[in-house]
Parts: sequence; structure tokens; C-alpha cells
Amino acid sequence: MKPFRIGDVEIGRVVELDGVPFPADLIFPGIDPAAIARSREWLDERFVVRDADQLMWSFHSYVIRAGGRNILIDTCHGNDKHRPAPVDYCHMWQTDYLGNLARAGLRPEDIDIVMCTHLHIDHVGWNTRLDNGRWVPTFPNARYLMTRLDYERFEHMSPDDQEGAISHYSFQDSVLPVMEAGQADLIETDHVVERDLAGGIWLEAAPGHTAGSALIHVQNNHGHAIFCGDALHHPVQAEDLSIHVAGEYDSAMGERTRRELLTRCCDTDTLLLPAHFASPSAARVIAPGGGFRFRFDGE
Repeated sequence: MKPFRIGDVEIGRVVELDGVPFPADLIFPGIDPAAIARSREWLDERFVVRDADQLMWSFHSYVIRAGGRNILIDTCHGNDKHRPAPVDYCHMWQTDYLGNLARAGLRPEDIDIVMCTHLHIDHVGWNTRLDNGRWVPTFPNARYLMTRLDYERFEHMSPDDQEGAISHYSFQDSVLPVMEAGQADLIETDHVVERDLAGGIWLEAAPGHTAGSALIHVQNNHGHAIFCGDALHHPVQAEDLSIHVAGEYDSAMGERTRRELLTRCCDTDTLLLPAHFASPSAARVIAPGGGFRFRFDGE
């Protein structure tokens, strides 16, 4: 995804890993292979592997440059993180995320705000980095905004339950150190970062994937973008809105959130920016023939 502008707001992307194939039934337990087959009629190899039931995935952050501030949305997995099963796919990863941040023209010191759409393992990892055996905030000058609902729920998770097994360790090494450093702000799911007559930057509750998941809106007289976190994981979900990942807080609620989001954005100029859509990542919602589809940025 190339950086683009909405009026005086610039939006870009910082990639951890892009174009990663995962078995569809590993990501979406119980997915109907027919939904994958149907998706191949309108999704190309950027998103669906042609000769196997595998889906292409991306892990990336977004950067908003607005009003002299740099806002980073979601921080992927991080390096050097101990991740036992069931999330051992990212155990002790070493990626060039900070190099990609530098290629976007930013140092960690340049980030003013870090916003997490929710507190799962793949959205908080670069909150911290390992420094002489200690986890310290990666972005030393930033305020880290996290929803109170997620923080208070994750704080008491056990590694022995399904959701806790996914997020217990990342909470310990990627969330708590930020709180202990005094850089975290617990916010409500309707928090306003900035507001003016044309719109601004604000949150909207999007429960289901986690209890405190939130959408992040950017709007002005020139357009509207929604950073939708994991309300959507992959374009194949347009084939069946009930398709969901394992370990969700409330999958039925997540389906309602997805449906409401796509219905509201359908056939408008609103740009969706999901956390895991492979390049080009940004998409608009259309409904040819009555079913939801995505038109990707640049098409």
C-alpha cells in the first residue's frame, strides 16, 4: 500500500510480514471449503492460494500523520517474544519492522501516540523491545492508548483458558511494561483523539473479537477511513460473515459487528484499513449482485 492523503492527513503502512500463507482451517476453524472456492472467483493470488486451501495474510501497522503528530495503529508481534503453543508460529520472531518504520521516514522517537485496536498478541508486540534483558517501551515519547475493557479483562486472563493461552504472555511482555513505565492511557471505546466540525480522529466500539475491540475513524472534508483491526481478518469473510477465528470473546457478536460495518460502508467512499488484509490492504465495500465484495485500493 502506497501512502495516501485524506486532505491534510497522510496515512501509510509499516509491514512486519506480508503475503504469508496460512491453512484456512487453522485460521478459521470449520470454514466451509466452498466459501474458499467461491472467493477464488473474485480474489486473486494475493489473497487466496490457487491450488490449496490456504489464505494469504499480512501483519502490519498503520501510521497517521496529522496535525504535526505521528500516530501508530497496532504494533504486530514484535521480536524476541516467547510464544508457546498455540501461538508458537511467532515464537522468537526476528523481523525488520523497525527497519520498515525507518524506511517510512520515522524513528521510534518520532511516534507520539500508539493506538491498539485491541490487545491480542499480534497487535501489541512492538509496544516493547528487549533492552539488556528488560522489556521497555519501543516508542519512548509516545502515549499508548488501550481500551479499558480489554486491559481489565486481559489483566486477569489465565494461560490455561483458550483466550488467555493466546494473549497471556503478550500481555506480560508487551502491555504491562508500558503501564509500568507510565506511558499507557486506558480509554473508553468512544474516545476522541481530536475533533473538529469536519470530523477528526475517534474510536467506536466494535465488540466481538475481544470485549474492548474498537474501530478507529479518521474523517475530514476530503474523506473517511476506518481502521477496523480484527473486525475483519480476511476478504474471504465477505462470502460468509459467520467465518471467525478461534479464541474470540463472542463470535456471534463479532459477526454482528462485521455485518454492521460492511453494511454501513457498502457503496460509499469510506476506505477500510484492516489489520491483516494482504497488500494492498486498503479496500472499499461494494455489493455487486447483493453480496459483499471488496474493491482494493488502486483498482
